[in-house]
Amino acid sequence: MNRAIIIVFLLVFVDGLIKKAPLFDLYKDGVKEALTLIKPLFITIFTFMIFVSFLRSSGFVDILSYVLQPILTFLKIPVDILVLGILRPVSGSASLSFLYTIYEFFGIDHPLSLLSTLIQSGSDTTLYVVALYFSSIKMSNTKYAIPIGLTMDFLCFVFAIIIYMNLFV
Repeated sequence: MNRAIIIVFLLVFVDGLIKKAPLFDLYKDGVKEALTLIKPLFITIFTFMIFVSFLRSSGFVDILSYVLQPILTFLKIPVDILVLGILRPVSGSASLSFLYTIYEFFGIDHPLSLLSTLIQSGSDTTLYVVALYFSSIKMSNTKYAIPIGLTMDFLCFVFAIIIYMNLFV
């Protein structure tokens, strides 16, 4: 993949040289344009990163895991699956790191790893998508997007557990 990027970069560079284009000036103009696009998104992304770090460090997930522990024990589902289900709508990178941890602990062919994969692939980073994409088009009315997205994420979590229970328990 890195080679493909370098090849494309070199092809664009050689094409610019052949056409005798002012490459450095075009580069500066492109950076200026990118910065004007990034500036409004930076505030949203920064705020979202703070929210994710507060969610992780506040102990909310630990408290929720403790409250739901009897149900999870009855269903023979580890707490990590619940953590993955909570983190997936919030942060893609955090949920991927949990998925990787589950793969390392159980192995990739274990039924709980397959359950984690169902949750990871069936749901979306709803809050991130709404925050980033809606702010990029300067749309502040997210009246239905967040409740519908979180409902779909919850349903994905529930149906993944139902599939797991029917196939593996």
